[in-house]
Amino acid sequence: MRNKILALFITSSLFLSGCSTTFVEQIIDKDYESFYLRGVFTWWEADESYRIKLVNGKLYKASVSLIADGQPYDFKFADETYAPGYDCGSPTGTRGKVLVLGENAFSSCENAGGNFQFTPEETGKYDFFIDFTNEETPSVYIAKADNFN
Repeated sequence: MRNKILALFITSSLFLSGCSTTFVEQIIDKDYESFYLRGVFTWWEADESYRIKLVNGKLYKASVSLIADGQPYDFKFADETYAPGYDCGSPTGTRGKVLVLGENAFSSCENAGGNFQFTPEETGKYDFFIDFTNEETPSVYIAKADNFN
């Protein structure tokens, strides 16, 4: 009797584990408005004044005043906890990707160590954009705020 119970238990376990290998794909839309522009100018904190705002479609921006002192500003877009998939920076890793005004750069939201760098030529307000139209490789660019109000 004990062998029959053991055999029944093993058979049931195999049957149930076979059912658990069926995967159901879930598509979850990202909450883009949970992202912040984070960098040396925010002490890397998720500061509410740097939360990204919808421009149109899947294009978002945050604005920041920068001083042109010749030093690069490191930054990225991330949520409050730098959660996987919500940590969008340079896909080139810790070396950082240098951005120039008006030029697009691809981002990776899965590379926790990657930052972008930007060195403003003029002191002023800048708009930092991230476009999630292609969620696998969002596009990032910077524009002088005075030109794009």
